[in-house]
Amino acid sequence: MPAEKLTDRAIRALKPAPKSYKRFDGRGLYLEVMPAGSKLWRLQYRAVRSRDGKRVQQVLALGRYGCLADEVGLERARELAAEARAQLKTGRDPMGDRRRGRGAQASPLRALAEEWADKQPWEPRTARRERQILAHWLPALGSLAASSLLPADIRPVLLAIEASGRGDTAHRVRAQIGRVLRFGVVRGVCERDVAADLRGLLAPVHAEKYATLTKPEEIGELMRAIDAYSGDPSTEYALKILPLVFTRPGELRNARWGEFDLNGCVDAGARESQGSVSTERSVTAAGPLWRIPGERMKMRRKNPGEHLVPLSRQIVTLLTDLQAITGGNPNGLLFPGLVAGKPISDATLGQALRRLGYGPDRIVPHGFRAMASTQLNEQGFAPDLIELQLAHIDSTVRGIYNRATRLQERREMLQWWADRLDTLRTGAVASRDAA
Repeated sequence: MPAEKLTDRAIRALKPAPKSYKRFDGRGLYLEVMPAGSKLWRLQYRAVRSRDGKRVQQVLALGRYGCLADEVGLERARELAAEARAQLKTGRDPMGDRRRGRGAQASPLRALAEEWADKQPWEPRTARRERQILAHWLPALGSLAASSLLPADIRPVLLAIEASGRGDTAHRVRAQIGRVLRFGVVRGVCERDVAADLRGLLAPVHAEKYATLTKPEEIGELMRAIDAYSGDPSTEYALKILPLVFTRPGELRNARWGEFDLNGCVDAGARESQGSVSTERSVTAAGPLWRIPGERMKMRRKNPGEHLVPLSRQIVTLLTDLQAITGGNPNGLLFPGLVAGKPISDATLGQALRRLGYGPDRIVPHGFRAMASTQLNEQGFAPDLIELQLAHIDSTVRGIYNRATRLQERREMLQWWADRLDTLRTGAVASRDAA
């Protein structure tokens, strides 16, 4: 018994499922319901393959179901399917016509990429980076029809980028082309993500670890060198504070005075938040604190809440001295740079370290996090506590349900670390138990 034909009412009633599924209308025309909710028209047929004369199954994308101008309703889908069957009777392959850019649904890849980019909720910095990646491949591929793109078109572009010594960029380009093509699948102008066929084409790129110092005597020498630094006050104090706070350099450089409570006068019942959960704390957990707004954190999408940094006595002393220099305006930057309204740059901190004899092969500004993590793990502090203070996101099931802030334990750990650096600065090397 033949399957019943689709109706608009039946189509509207179709709900997305964890995996895509099909509903057939007859004669190869079917609707594919995607997990995200899109409903895409397809025509399945058999055609003679030109290179070897074999009859192979093809699937032609006819568009997304709907009633808007760029969508395809039920009757229009049947008309497009009938047109494709008519082409087959004349010996022409509808998919072949589309690949040559003459299909009714042909869309330039550049237009699709621009539409994809316009729909992304990017932060300004991310938008600049993604636009730079687009510039690596759109000049070569943008004029091709999105529906006609083949792995053979993409391959030479990727290999040329890799051959120029930018292997990481080549990987980013392949990934971005894939995202654009998957967007095209949802829009009904692409059959599939053909960039996925090129996985394994490029040589793996191994991320380099940030250079850092881990031996106690080397750390002590670095602390003494930082104490002897003389230059711009913003750079001087950023260098002195960065080893103490575990934060990423950008999170510290962009800090504003309004984020700091140097007195720690928090009323009982004051609220503190970490991630998406707020908990009530008594005054016993109060103390000097830095609240980094969630929008400045690296993992702000997965963890949109503010990040808490307990302040040791040494940090409070440094900040009090700095406040007398930069004014302490709540909206003012702790470390203003030469450009009005802008903080010092990460390059400024790197240059300062080089002036002290510490080039990028020895330590970089981001390396202070690894330095603290290595030492604290060696001294037996709980790894979970260290990762929490580093603002690393635990994506496991345990991490999703474990929302504890452990603020008082982190306060004790950061104070121990500040005291430890003071000890190493004098040339002594003591363990946690001996301290």
